[in-house]
Amino acid sequence: MTRKGGRGGRLLPRLIGLAAMLVTGAAGPAPPLAGLRPALAVPDAREAVTRVAYAEAGNQGDSGLAGVVFTILNRLRSGRWGTTIDAVVNARGQFEPVMRAGGDWHGLRPSSETQRARIETILNLALDGRLPDPTAGAFYFQNPRIVTARAMAGAVPAGLVHFGGAQPNAWIGDHAFYAQMSPKMRSAPAPKLDQGDRAIFFPSSTEMDADKDQGISAPRGARRVFALPDGQLAQDRLP
Repeated sequence: MTRKGGRGGRLLPRLIGLAAMLVTGAAGPAPPLAGLRPALAVPDAREAVTRVAYAEAGNQGDSGLAGVVFTILNRLRSGRWGTTIDAVVNARGQFEPVMRAGGDWHGLRPSSETQRARIETILNLALDGRLPDPTAGAFYFQNPRIVTARAMAGAVPAGLVHFGGAQPNAWIGDHAFYAQMSPKMRSAPAPKLDQGDRAIFFPSSTEMDADKDQGISAPRGARRVFALPDGQLAQDRLP
């Protein structure tokens, strides 16, 4: 015999409700990047992220790698650079190591087992919502020291530093991360390879280490990458 309206009568509906939540998985909202799982399940998608992350920040530790990984994921989620990992990392003029490798991430050095394991960990934690975005939603990053050196050499305009004076979202190692560029950068005219342009070019990544960003004459037959006066990159054979 039970009493109606007692403590047990009030507790049972709560337990039933909690059990229903656990069964249906309705314990809370999905992690913000969870919707990217299908794109990262495509063959070689994670290898692409690994190669680009190490080419950009292989000497920046796990935090620096995570910064690049999240920048790629943020771009993928936005859809502005494409809806696949291939489209995002191969987007023209966006990731300099990819440009040096001929415009396709497949030209970058294959990753090692250790490198893959590190990026897999970052990706899985990010997709599960267990690793906060260290870039605070960044879509862009740069090494201001390198960009400043290029500007001083006359290879790029001084306004390219910090993407036209934009405020970084975060600093991770040598890289500054940004949610947006300065409006004056976004309104810049499209780059042109006119004879009067002052452009500087760099050999491919197989001929020159990414940390040695000095402009030199490209050897005969090398694929050249131009840093145009507005700071964007273009190959010698434009599509």
